[in-house]
Amino acid sequence: MFVIATLADTIRIDPQLFFQSTRTSVHQEIDKKYPNRVLMDVGLVICRYGDVPVGQIGDGMCVPGEGAAHHEVVFRCIIFRPFVEEVCLGHIVESTEEGITVSLGDFFSDIFIPAYWMLRPSEFDKKSGLWVWTPDYGDGEEDGDEGEHGDEGENGEN
Repeated sequence: MFVIATLADTIRIDPQLFFQSTRTSVHQEIDKKYPNRVLMDVGLVICRYGDVPVGQIGDGMCVPGEGAAHHEVVFRCIIFRPFVEEVCLGHIVESTEEGITVSLGDFFSDIFIPAYWMLRPSEFDKKSGLWVWTPDYGDGEEDGDEGEHGDEGENGEN
């Protein structure tokens, strides 16, 4: 569910931050740019993981007409990336005929599961306002199943 990913980016440091060490400025800029951002094919960035080693921060380059320094940086982040069909525990916040809204604690509170993703056979019970899963286990309670597994003889006698 949570992984540590190594990312590389060009980090822009404004001239107002030149009084600090480059490492501190890079940390601040990464912490502003990446948390709560979804990166394609990576996942949701939670936060920066650890300090960026000095060797992972490239030399600053100035672009003509701009006073900021641009540094190539390699850093690690904690990423939320659930795998396909991973089971997560949550609390049902709301249940309607359209589906259910689930909360994963303080982390996510607005996950919507539509009705067509419910396990089959499921149905919405209007009286209780909840989704009910009604599987058929083939336990023989339906009409026409008598004698299939019973102790009856050839002629239907016991």
